Amino acid sequence: MNRLVELLGGEVTYIPKRPGEPDCTFADITKIRRELKWQPKVDIKQGVDNVLANIDYWKSAPVWTPATIATATEDWFKYLGSDDK
Repeated sequence: MNRLVELLGGEVTYIPKRPGEPDCTFADITKIRRELKWQPKVDIKQGVDNVLANIDYWKSAPVWTPATIATATEDWFKYLGSDDK
């Protein structure tokens, strides 16, 4: 996320951690590169540039707010057995 913020040049906005969310994650494609000889077709910068070049397409996408997230994840939390949101 820090790299994405860096590429976009925006402000960092901190949101509360969701229940069950790990403290830290790392994307590592070493194994898929090694075992399947896979390579990404675009790097992160090129991908962000592509999204920004087509930003008008995304302008009609729904904006996620705490209320819409709570509604959209209500069933998810039921399956997890937690009422915490």
